[in-house]
Amino acid sequence: MLNKFLIILFTLLFLFLSPSIQTLALVIYEVKPGDSLNKISAQYKLNVKNFANLNGLEKNDKLVIGQALIMPGETYFVRADETLWDIAYRNSISVKQLKTKNKLTSDYVIPGQKLLIPSISKKKIWTGTYFIPKNKISNYWMLSHYKRTLTSIFIFEYHPTKQGNLIRVKENGAIKQAWIKGIKPYATLTNISEKGYDPNLIHSLISNKTLRKKLITNIYTLLDRNDYKGINIDLEMVKPKDRAYINQFIKELSFKLHRSKMELLIAMPPKEDDNIPRYYNAYDYKTIGKYVDRMFLMAYNWHWSSSTSGPIAPIENVKKTLKYAVSVVPRSKILLGIPQYAYDWPITGHIRKGSAYSTQNAMKMYKKYESQVYYDREASAPAFRYIDKNGTQHEVWFEDPRSLLAKFHLVKEFDLAGLGCWHIGITMPQTEKILLNEFWIR
Repeated sequence: MLNKFLIILFTLLFLFLSPSIQTLALVIYEVKPGDSLNKISAQYKLNVKNFANLNGLEKNDKLVIGQALIMPGETYFVRADETLWDIAYRNSISVKQLKTKNKLTSDYVIPGQKLLIPSISKKKIWTGTYFIPKNKISNYWMLSHYKRTLTSIFIFEYHPTKQGNLIRVKENGAIKQAWIKGIKPYATLTNISEKGYDPNLIHSLISNKTLRKKLITNIYTLLDRNDYKGINIDLEMVKPKDRAYINQFIKELSFKLHRSKMELLIAMPPKEDDNIPRYYNAYDYKTIGKYVDRMFLMAYNWHWSSSTSGPIAPIENVKKTLKYAVSVVPRSKILLGIPQYAYDWPITGHIRKGSAYSTQNAMKMYKKYESQVYYDREASAPAFRYIDKNGTQHEVWFEDPRSLLAKFHLVKEFDLAGLGCWHIGITMPQTEKILLNEFWIR
């Protein structure tokens, strides 16, 4: 009898405590005039400290209009001037899904009406993020803190000399710690030189058969001696004339690594077709997709530091990239790259070049200047403006829970292998919560 009782008890504990069964539902809340953490917490019966923590805030922090917060649970109360479309859009679901969940026969809702926000089924995915090594203590903390959200890390970065040798990275124990925590470490190879991303450097190496072979041998040796699972190739600004050379390099590297059960990943810029845009013609999705294990699509930087201000990863552009990618590359190989940084552009004065910083810093900036956050529905991206101490007006574009959720749902819609980001340590606090709410991490 006792044994039977214990079996029942352990079964119930498993059902209630197992992370693979119990999940935390989340609702996205948009701050309006008069809102405060205390007021929202009281209405939704939340612990104000825990609610603030969930959003990377202190319990006494002021909120700004337009700021996006995440709330535990599935309950939402309609607010004045809101429509079903507003609520559905914010949570990246359809009006039909919202109506079905709540058994609604009309599109009409009234302030104070209680709605249940439906969630989309979770998907098992592979995740990877760029990892810039720091000291041993910082490396240990980052890998410990983010381990639930990571399948792998791409240690940044090794780059070649003109002779095909590799400049080593001081990884300070990150490889060993990653393996201990169940995270697969990959090296990252770039074409960075003292000039930045250097198309001439990579041309000289991959167009010469002898140097190409030497580089491949050095990559293999690096992975073998340092216990890497594989390598992520991140060659940027490569000239269209080098298309055939990149294809040959990836083909030969693939054969070399796969013989030893090592894996080959590649980061690719966003394209809408094989020759759109033409300046990315060196990057042959279809051919390279045959040889690599995974393809990381850098679906961002449609606006960059030296461009005009604008959304970094507008949703329609991301969709166009994915539609083309899945037409020529197996979905099981594709990772959607998501930006976890902001661009801050001066939009008055003589200097107009933007600067990049973390999403968390963007949050600090709009709180500091009490700037209203504007959400561009066409781009599915937030932005705000502020005036600095010198009187210069700035415009900042970044990512928030609304834009992140929209991109996460694209991973499900296109049935991709997974996602990744640039880079670990600069994400906003809500990222991990939304990620774990939407996906099972392999």
